[in-house]
Amino acid sequence: MTNSLLTAFSLPTPIQSLTGSWQSRYPVFMKREELRDPELGGNKWCKLMGHIEAARRHGHDHLLSVGGAWSNHLHALALAGRRFGFATTGLVRGHEVMTETLADAANAGMRLHFIPRNAYRQRHTVEGLSGLTMAYGRAWIIPEGGEGRHGAAGVTHLAAEIESQLSGQVILAVPVGSGTTMAGLVAALPSRFQVWGFQAFNDASLATRLAAQLPSNHQGAGWRLYPTEAMRTHHQLPEKLMLFMQKFEQEQGIALDPIYTVRMLSALDQLLAVADIPDNSTILALHTGGLQGRRGHGLALAA
Repeated sequence: MTNSLLTAFSLPTPIQSLTGSWQSRYPVFMKREELRDPELGGNKWCKLMGHIEAARRHGHDHLLSVGGAWSNHLHALALAGRRFGFATTGLVRGHEVMTETLADAANAGMRLHFIPRNAYRQRHTVEGLSGLTMAYGRAWIIPEGGEGRHGAAGVTHLAAEIESQLSGQVILAVPVGSGTTMAGLVAALPSRFQVWGFQAFNDASLATRLAAQLPSNHQGAGWRLYPTEAMRTHHQLPEKLMLFMQKFEQEQGIALDPIYTVRMLSALDQLLAVADIPDNSTILALHTGGLQGRRGHGLALAA
């Protein structure tokens, strides 16, 4: 990856100790990736940087991907395209609607095309994704969420940063959507790390897809995958999660996104009550950003 793409991301984001009830059983810390960059903060920057570098290397000036009407991925892709000089196209699931997320993307120059939900379901196979995208000209195709080896390769920069910030045995809690961030971290981190992934969506194929993204001879970080509260409920945040989020934000002064990080933290909180964790382990929760999506739940952008 060229230095020109990483200049804005050269300084490490802080690791913050969580206070109050989070210190009652084990010390827990948060990696504040949402502070990475005003436009590309969270885990999107590293997955997109891997794809952008590959697109440049292969002579592409057009990036194309898929997502929903409130997609953090499409939002970040549009802003990254504008910053780094790429045309962008977003294939949006479902009927035509202009959310605040899509309005931001369009204002950044992204061309939006709405596709039926039944066609959108083809996105997880190479053939299906190629079929969805073939009508839009020569473009570098980025799978949903930046999935794939180029996205995972970009995550190695985040892994190296985390490794340099923490010593000893570490349990790294990560919210999981496509699984690309988790797979990249597991592949790049050494065996003193355990990566706990917390599933934001009800996806029975996720564990298999995660394993497929790892080297066959993988001997680095161990990993586990856990379900989270209300994995099927994303249009409206359940009251239990809303109350949890409000309490967390009041205690910590850290805004959460209503899809990923809040579900991870809620599940992690319950897990720590029963988990048998080795002494002297550091527990680190990764804040993956996505705060622009708060608008879809009627929440302000900042806590």
